[in-house]
Formats: sequence, structure tokens, C-alpha cells
Amino acid sequence: MLELNSPYRKNKVNLEDYDWQADIQNRLMLSNLKGYEFDALEEILFGPPKRSIDDLADDLSIDSQTLLSALEKFKDSGLFQLKDNTLILNKEKRKYFESQIAKFESNFVPGMEYLQSLLKKVPYHILLTWYPIPRTADNIFEAIVEKYLISPQVFQRYLMELNFGNEAMSAIIDDVFNSEDLLVLGKDLKKKYELSDEKFEEIMLHLEFNFVCCLTYRKNGDDWEQVVTPFYEWEQYLKFLKTSRATPIATPGEVKIFKEDEFAFVEDLTALLNLCKKEPIALIRTQGEKWTADPAFYKKIAAVLTDTPGSDPESFKSYLSDLIEKLIFLRLVDISDSSLVIHKDADEWLALSVENRALSSYKQTLSKLDVEHFSKEIATERNVREIEKNLNNVIHTGWVYFDEFMKGMAAPISEDSKITLKKIGRNWEYALPNYNDEEKSLIEKTVLQWLFETGLVSIGSHENKPCFRVTSFGQSIFS
Repeated sequence: MLELNSPYRKNKVNLEDYDWQADIQNRLMLSNLKGYEFDALEEILFGPPKRSIDDLADDLSIDSQTLLSALEKFKDSGLFQLKDNTLILNKEKRKYFESQIAKFESNFVPGMEYLQSLLKKVPYHILLTWYPIPRTADNIFEAIVEKYLISPQVFQRYLMELNFGNEAMSAIIDDVFNSEDLLVLGKDLKKKYELSDEKFEEIMLHLEFNFVCCLTYRKNGDDWEQVVTPFYEWEQYLKFLKTSRATPIATPGEVKIFKEDEFAFVEDLTALLNLCKKEPIALIRTQGEKWTADPAFYKKIAAVLTDTPGSDPESFKSYLSDLIEKLIFLRLVDISDSSLVIHKDADEWLALSVENRALSSYKQTLSKLDVEHFSKEIATERNVREIEKNLNNVIHTGWVYFDEFMKGMAAPISEDSKITLKKIGRNWEYALPNYNDEEKSLIEKTVLQWLFETGLVSIGSHENKPCFRVTSFGQSIFS
């Protein structure tokens, strides 16, 4: 649920700064149009600027008296004047109603294009008061996009800081954003919060000027019903998050778990250190130039490690090499005469609780990412933290396939992987991330190795596909 009552930023959109009452009255008029009245408005807006009432009635296939009755609804809008049975259109009002009547079209998109037309109704100096942007900005809309909408992180922060001071307004936002289809009928909101038509339109005008929700219409029989949704681009992004979220593996009992104990890696580091206390462990180099134990020590080592399967010698050798390389990396051991010996400061690490041993190991890993052969631009603690944030999508899901988790990955690791609001052709959208091979490798190493080593996730395989789950320790940290 969005909390939109933060004390940190007072909402600066003040409807009193422009002729908002006229805007409300026009919106009320549009919301109450019947079929033939709507047809008349369309014909007026998209026809010649000057025409006789008789000609307009003929074009609509209705009699002149019925047309004049329909035109009564528009008399206070300033859209036209009637002189000597002739309708004369006001060009400025025409632009306003064209932008509003578009909301009734079945293919209308309540997005950035509509938002631009909305802002054009308000004088420039007032917009600068509502939206604090540089007064030297060449294009006020582009400046607004850059400051408030440019990325999901920026927009989410903006939403969290909004302070309307109106419980109904904040509740409506929650209702829309938490609805199944990101859509709520206007009539349901009016009934739920006991809002008059005028008060509802006022709230919706506030929400539109604050880039939160938009009021549109959809056909219901011969009439239209009001629909409230987020702005289109944000709605599409929220739907991406929802549809790309990894689902739990249906048969979790069939997952081949690499290690049952969530702190298995840390416990195995500890066991190997304690073994080193008793005697140095002879080392050899692997084909990949990594240190691993001499096979003569395999039996002793296997006896102290957690649930190490003896049926897969290659897996055991690889895991043992990871343990030894990690001990060397953490400087808990030294290498002397091709043997592993405990470091003089290792007892301090061993005295920590298992949770603190895990976190200490992870902290040192993040501080020296360059040793993992990633480029300095990619392998940063900030990028790893951004990857970690995506675990909130599956924090209580249980076992999920790593590939499915990747589909919903939205970590801004580089310029190409940043989700930003862009105009593509005539439309706007939050362009989804495109990760290169190095970035994919960093994500995989973070989730399936570093977080596993820290006890924050458990790893395994299901139907020969890598999978993972957030552990109880991970849930406590990431929550």
C-alpha cells in the first residue's frame, strides 16, 4: 500500500491558482452526456467553425429543436456562440474540449500526451510554482519528466513524498494501485467515500495534475461510465512487474537442494578453519589455477563439512575449492609451503555468531569486487545492492527458477539497463532493461553464489534448472 501522507514534501498543486471551477463544470457536463448529446459535441468539435443549426441538425439526423435542447448543456462552457441560428465555434475552447473528449474514445491512452495537454491549460508561471524546476528550462514538460517521472525509482520516491492532506484522496490512490486490474469505477469510489460528483471531479483534477491517476470513460450500453487508472506509462510498468514476477515451483519437494542448512557455507568455512588449527592442509593447484586440497585430505575434510554428498566427487572438489579460495580471500588463512594454515587473526572471526560471520564475509566480498574479474563500472557495491532489491519480489515466494527471476529483474546496473521514461515514436513508455552478458553474470554471481555463501538464499536445481529461495535469515535482512 502506498503511504501518501509523508511530512517531507507538501503538495504544491493549488487549484485556486487558475480557473479550476470552470474546468470542474466542464468535466461535470461531459460526464453527464447522453448518446445524441455526445454525438452533437463531436460534430461541433470536428466540423467547420461556423455552421447553421439546420445544417448541423441534418448532419446529426435529428430535428433542430432536439439539437437546440442538446446545446443547452454546452451553453455555459463558452465553446460556441449562437447568432441568427448560426453556431460560431471558439477556437481556444475547441482545443480544450478536443483533449477532454478524447477520453471517451475506446483507444484513448491516458499517458504523457494527455498530460501535456492538461498542463497547457495552466499559465506558465503557475506551473513553475506547482512544479519547482529550473526557470531556465527550455521545455517545461521535459523538465517535469526529468525531475518527477524519468525512472521508476524517481517516480516512486515522488509518490511516497506526496502529501495531499486529504484522506479520501489518498485512499482512492490506494484503491486504484491495489486493484486487480489497476482500475476502479468512478461510481464505486463516489459511493465508498460519499463524494458528490463535483467533489469527485475536484479530486480527480488534483490527481491528474499530480501525475498519479487519470479519469477516463468507457462505453456501457448507450452511455459511458467513469474509470480511474494510473497514468498509462506507470500502469504498464506495474503490469510488467506483476506479470514478470517469478511464480513458486509447483513441486518444491522435488528440488535438489545444494545444502539444507541455510548457513552451510559459513559453517563449512568454520569447520575447515578448525581443521587447520589441528594441522596444515596440503594444497594443489586446479586446472583453473585455483587452490584446492590435496586428495589425501578429502576424507578428513568431508567428515567435518555439512551434508556433503560423497556420490559426486567433482561437485565436492569444486565446492572444496570455493571454500579454500574464500578463506584465502577473507584472509582467515595463509599459504605456507603449499599448505593451508590458519591466520593469527582467525580466532576473532570464529568467535562471532554464525549470522555475524556470514555478514562479515559478505561485507568483505562487496568491498573487493574487482577480484572477481568484472569491470570496475559494473562490479560496484551499489549495483549489487540494486540486484538485492529485486529479491523483494520473491522474498516469501519459496523456490523459484533463476531464469524466471531474471525476467522481472529491474536493477539499473548501467545506462542500457536503466528503466527510463522515453518517447518511442509517438508513444511514451518506461523502456525495460537490456542486460549484457557481463551484467547477467554479475546478477547470477550475486544471487547464486554471494548471497548463498552469506546464508541469505538457498540454492538448488529442479528439472535441471538452477533455482533458489530466500532463507529465513534473508527474509529478516531484506524485509
